[in-house]
Amino acid sequence: MKFEDQMAVKLLAHSVNQLGTAVTEALCTTPDRRMVRLMVERVKGDLDSFLEHYEAVESGTEKQG
Repeated sequence: MKFEDQMAVKLLAHSVNQLGTAVTEALCTTPDRRMVRLMVERVKGDLDSFLEHYEAVESGTEKQG
């Protein structure tokens, strides 16, 4: 696995972790909605970055194949 792919997978794992934290906060008796919203927005950005990387890799693979 290339270094760039490893970093993308780590970003995905971090996103999953952050989403879990956001869910835990949202399930609290008195959740901090601002914090939940910020965490989810950050996860969205991280997932967009992950998808951009994987789409670029897929495009490169199709051109080579």
